[in-house]
Amino acid sequence: MMDQPLAHTNVATNWRDLAQPLPKSSVYRSSAARAEFQAYYQKTLDLLTGDVETSTYPTSFGTTHVSCMGNRQGKPMLILPGMSIAGPMMLDFFAYLAKDHWLIAPDLIGQPGRSADVPFSINNNAYGKWIIELMDQMSIQKTNIAAASFGGSIGLEMLKLAPERVNRHALIVSAGVTPKLPYLKIYAKLLFSWLAYRYFPNKSLLPVIARPLSRHLTPDNLDYLDIIIRQTAFWRHRPAGPFFKKDMPQDMEPVLIVFARNDILFPYAPTRAHAEHILNIGHEFVLEESAHMPGDKEMAPIHKEIEAYFKP
Repeated sequence: MMDQPLAHTNVATNWRDLAQPLPKSSVYRSSAARAEFQAYYQKTLDLLTGDVETSTYPTSFGTTHVSCMGNRQGKPMLILPGMSIAGPMMLDFFAYLAKDHWLIAPDLIGQPGRSADVPFSINNNAYGKWIIELMDQMSIQKTNIAAASFGGSIGLEMLKLAPERVNRHALIVSAGVTPKLPYLKIYAKLLFSWLAYRYFPNKSLLPVIARPLSRHLTPDNLDYLDIIIRQTAFWRHRPAGPFFKKDMPQDMEPVLIVFARNDILFPYAPTRAHAEHILNIGHEFVLEESAHMPGDKEMAPIHKEIEAYFKP
């Protein structure tokens, strides 16, 4: 891995000095929580195949840490993450695209990772403006986007604000296309059990309380989920959207979209119906057995379809 010097910013990043006190309204419960998360982050970064470049860029929303890998001569591709999922985890998820693309995976401001540890407001199209600022800082005029869950809403907000800067766009179980989120069901199935686990952790129970979200978590996934639930303010994050027909450009490129039949966060029927109304869908896939977070086995059959969609 190549760790690029942070010449792009003179703002201190508190993940580099874990002895520094936590900032006000930190996403972490304690300094020890931050250290535990950063150890997992570094392990994931170290296990990525091939060279990884890391940099930090200033934006008006806060410093943004970016991990990049793949084909330096290939087309740039923004890899936009799910909630509480940092850049290295997303590079691992989309690693099969690295042969033809330069994968650019930012850590979200205000979420666990190495970007600014400050709360992020979704008001006034903030996520879309942030990602456009980041592209400007990186001198990227136009990009492909591969996004999962929370990150899908960020890509859609960018499409709303600056469609001329988006080429092709793949959305995996995306936020932003469900007209009304089923909050009562989410609270009943997830939030209350996660809050109970936060104060009374028992790792043997994790597969049970995570089942509404994912049926195929690996031991490594469970380790990560354990840290997120115990050590971070996971409940405070909100995606952009929802988006409507008026928000999307009339001449948008056909998107590739993947739905999960048993998605508790973005229920299949209303999400698919709304997506077909607001998007120009060129390629559509349904993971018939998947909950919100698909496993490798569920994604494997469509890897080649996604590769082909983005083929230069």
